[in-house]
Amino acid sequence: MRLKDTGLTAQELKDMVNKYMVETYERYDFIAERAEGMYLYDEEGNAYLDFYGGVAVNSCGNRNPKVIAAIKDQLDDIMHTFNYPYTIPQALLAKKICDTIGMDKIFYQNSGTEANECMIKMARKYGVDNFGPERYHIITAKHGFHGRTYGAMSATGQPDNAIQMGFKPMLPGFDYAEYNNLEDFKSKVTENTIAIMIEPVQGEGGVHPATQEFIEGLRKLCDEKDMLLLFDEVQTGWGRTGAPMAYMGYGVKPDAVSMAKAVGGGMPLAA
Repeated sequence: MRLKDTGLTAQELKDMVNKYMVETYERYDFIAERAEGMYLYDEEGNAYLDFYGGVAVNSCGNRNPKVIAAIKDQLDDIMHTFNYPYTIPQALLAKKICDTIGMDKIFYQNSGTEANECMIKMARKYGVDNFGPERYHIITAKHGFHGRTYGAMSATGQPDNAIQMGFKPMLPGFDYAEYNNLEDFKSKVTENTIAIMIEPVQGEGGVHPATQEFIEGLRKLCDEKDMLLLFDEVQTGWGRTGAPMAYMGYGVKPDAVSMAKAVGGGMPLAA
């Protein structure tokens, strides 16, 4: 939709947003009316270089013709259904993802936060089912980011940041250790710890890659202590570090990995 089709001026549209929408981000003072490749365009045709890439989503560029064609083709067949029937795209994509990244199963989600919530639930259920009701604690990294719903927000190691401020108390069972500090992670492990969950490259924490020694050490620690190693690759997954997933560059396989953003190419898809 173009601004001229609404009968509104640019300022009237901005005023409408400010009146009716909850403010979560401070807006840039332009209207993104259309996009092409690496650029956004406002209603006057001014081009803006899109360094955000839709916040790590549009890895194929804006309005990639192959992505658009795939969406249009699917809309002609079926747009949405419930969980019970088999669907062709689900099956084909599940196999392709598992074959590409060396995992066994996939569970589809709508967003990265939901994918991380799923990993948290999976880890806790694994711990409780196999070791008892107290084995549900998870260690994550300080300055990490895993989302803004309660489980993911509790896993986010920023207790004094605005992400958690105003929403406490957080869910119990989470502890935070210094990123790239294997000894600190070891010191936080107790008899109730069931998993370690990190980003292979911290995103909002400042783009800090994990060291090879750290990743290998976490894998060994988890194996020794009967714990799960969980990687949050919502921001790093699908080619952002060169390999399909960042962990593949380390040669270390997690027990579960979350993905979103780039895997959907702009559609609400995660796993």
